[in-house]
Amino acid sequence: MTYQEFKDWLEKNARGYELFYNKALELQYARNKKRTGKTKKWTDLKMERAAESMWNDVAKNAYEKIKAEKSVPKYNGYQIWLDFLNEIQFLENFDDSMGELEFE
Repeated sequence: MTYQEFKDWLEKNARGYELFYNKALELQYARNKKRTGKTKKWTDLKMERAAESMWNDVAKNAYEKIKAEKSVPKYNGYQIWLDFLNEIQFLENFDDSMGELEFE
C-alpha cells in the first residue's frame, strides 16, 4: 500500500480523521484570534491548509510506523496491509487516540 492509498483509506474509514481535522482547525482559529498588530490574520483558506498540513503529518507518521512495524509490501500488498491493520485493530486505536487528542 502506498502512502496515498493509506491516507485515502484512513480518511474514508476512520472517524479519527474528522475528529483530528476539526480539532486542528479549531486550533488554527484560536491562533488566528491571537494574531494582532504586525502579525497579519490568516484567511480561512490558509487556516484550512494549515489544518490539512497537520493531518498530512499525522497520516504520514502513522504510515511510516506501520511500514516499519511489519514487512508489509509497499506495492501489490493492499490486502496484506488491510489484514495487518485489522489484526492490530488500527482503526479502533487510531479513532480512540484522535478522540483523546488535545492541542496546547
